[in-house]
Amino acid sequence: MASLDELHLSHAGFRLSVCPALGGAITRFALDDFDLLRPWDGIEQVRRASCFVLAPYSNRIGDGLFEMNGEQHQLRLNSAEHDLPIHGVGWKRPWTQAAQEADRLLLTLQHRAEGEARQDWPFSFELEHELGLDEQGAWMRLVLSNRSDRVMPAGLGWHPYFLRHDGVTLRFAAQQVWLSDDQQLPRKAVDVPERWDYRQARELHEPELDHCFSGWDGTATLQWHAAGVTLQIEADPSMAHLVVYTPPAAQGLFAVEPVSHRNDALSTPDPAKHGVVYLQPGERLERRCRLRVTRC
Repeated sequence: MASLDELHLSHAGFRLSVCPALGGAITRFALDDFDLLRPWDGIEQVRRASCFVLAPYSNRIGDGLFEMNGEQHQLRLNSAEHDLPIHGVGWKRPWTQAAQEADRLLLTLQHRAEGEARQDWPFSFELEHELGLDEQGAWMRLVLSNRSDRVMPAGLGWHPYFLRHDGVTLRFAAQQVWLSDDQQLPRKAVDVPERWDYRQARELHEPELDHCFSGWDGTATLQWHAAGVTLQIEADPSMAHLVVYTPPAAQGLFAVEPVSHRNDALSTPDPAKHGVVYLQPGERLERRCRLRVTRC
C-alpha cells in the first residue's frame, strides 16, 4: 500500500494539504479554522478527498467507447461505484512530488499506453499539477502533454467537494443545461429551468442536480453567511462547462466542477464542438483555476 502521507502548504492564514498517493488529491483547504472544501476523512478512497484532477477527460464516456481517426477505443471501468468509465486517469493513480515550497507544490504523473494501461487511455501523456497559496486563496495550474506519436483528444477539469452547512448559497450563470438519461449521460440541451437557475444567489435545498451546464461564464460564487466567508471559483474562459452535483442534503456536501468539455463529449459526432481539444504529438493543454476567498 502506498503511503498516504500528506504535504502541507500555508500562507496568510490559508492551509492546503495534498496526498500524492491518493490520486494527487487535495485533502484540505481551510482559512484559519474554517474548512472551505470538505476535508478528507483519512479513508483510502479519493472520492472522500477534498478535490481531485479530471484528466485526460471529464465525467462519463457512453459505453466506454469513442472513435479517433477511424479507430475505435474501448475503455475499461475504473470505478466500482459507476457503470461507465469516469473522470479520466489522474484521480486513480499516485502522483510524484516534483517540487515544494512553503506556499507552492508541483506534482507530476506519467501514463504510458502499454499493456493493460491502454484500456484506461490509449494515448501516452504527462500531467503537471501546480498548486499554490497567496493572500487571495488557492490557485491551480494543470498541464496535459501528449507523449504519444499521434493526435490525442483531451480535456481537463477539477472536482472540488464543498461543505453544505451554514445555509450556503450558490451563484453562477450558464446558457444551457444538459438533461440526462438513466446513465447520467447528457442527451438534450435546454435553457436553464427556473429550479436550476442560479444567476441570483440561492440556497441549494434539494435541486437534484448531477448535470453539466454549457455556456458557463467561468465564475461561480459560494457564500457561507453564518461564517461570513465567500469563495469564488474563477476558471479560464476556455472552461465553458460546469458540472454541478447536489446529492441529498444529509450527505453534507456538493460539487461545483469547472471542466473544459461537456460530459460524454467524446461519444458525440463532433467532440470539438463540445470542448474537446486535439493535441498533436508533444503539444500541451494548460488550464488554470483560482479559489478566491474573502471574509467579512
